[in-house]
Amino acid sequence: MGSKIPEARNAFGAKVSALQYESSPVGQLSCPSNGCDARLSFVKRHDRRYSTKTIEVAPCFRLKKQFSHDANCKYNIGGQLSIIAKESSSDLFSAISASKFEFHLHILIKALWELDDTEVEARGRGWGSPESKNKAYGNKGRLTNYLKTLSQILELRALCEDNDELKNLVTLKSKETTIPWNKFYFDHSNLGDFTRWYGTDTLTIPLAIAGYVQDIRLPSDRFPYHVAELTSPYVEPDQNGIVRKPVPQVILKQSALASLLKRHHEYIFFGQWKARVRQTRGREDATQTWLFENIEMYIDQADHFIEC
Repeated sequence: MGSKIPEARNAFGAKVSALQYESSPVGQLSCPSNGCDARLSFVKRHDRRYSTKTIEVAPCFRLKKQFSHDANCKYNIGGQLSIIAKESSSDLFSAISASKFEFHLHILIKALWELDDTEVEARGRGWGSPESKNKAYGNKGRLTNYLKTLSQILELRALCEDNDELKNLVTLKSKETTIPWNKFYFDHSNLGDFTRWYGTDTLTIPLAIAGYVQDIRLPSDRFPYHVAELTSPYVEPDQNGIVRKPVPQVILKQSALASLLKRHHEYIFFGQWKARVRQTRGREDATQTWLFENIEMYIDQADHFIEC
């Protein structure tokens, strides 16, 4: 696995994009970063199936087995995490060994408001709810730096093919609770586990969900906000004919945010979420029961998402 690399150097030292190489797949490939000569292989375009559509994943390059990127290469995920840890506040994100890193989620919440621990815990439970006022944090400078650090980590995830590499490198802590990466970062591969781990009708700890924006619903008389609907993963019915369909949605409390999101583009959204379950019978197959797990977050600032 490893990083998705959009271009490579060919045997003559010239850079070639994955799309160019796709039409003429000939020759040895190496990393395009200066000072890194790691050998690469080509990953063909392939389909990823979602509940309502199949999305074509573009071709790319990746590191060959038994090779390593240079320590300073942008595609060396561990090396980039080391740089982020050195530049970050020591109480937020730090290296705990040569190959392990830890991110402290409760410190990120505390930066939202200049409050004592009891107040932070109470307010933190409302971050991502309809009533929260995310703009009213007391120390904007510290929060911006913390969100920048988180954004850098999530940008590294956007470079990776799947969760495996960061799962082996990064753990997260919320007070005394240790959270593995695959319970912090959700996408089409593990979103079906969301309610099993975090339940329904209560706000989660800060979590990240990645997905393609399928549609942006306009405000209406019944609901005053824009809603970014993310594409749901494809789910097969279980042995009892029950289809559990996760439906991630981001409610935009500021209408200007709608213009920053583009349909059919992939984003990572970060914040506190709440899942609600709605049950219905299948229209085409009456033997099936559909459980729609609406996973929602309210946001009012662009710090909550980055484009992949």
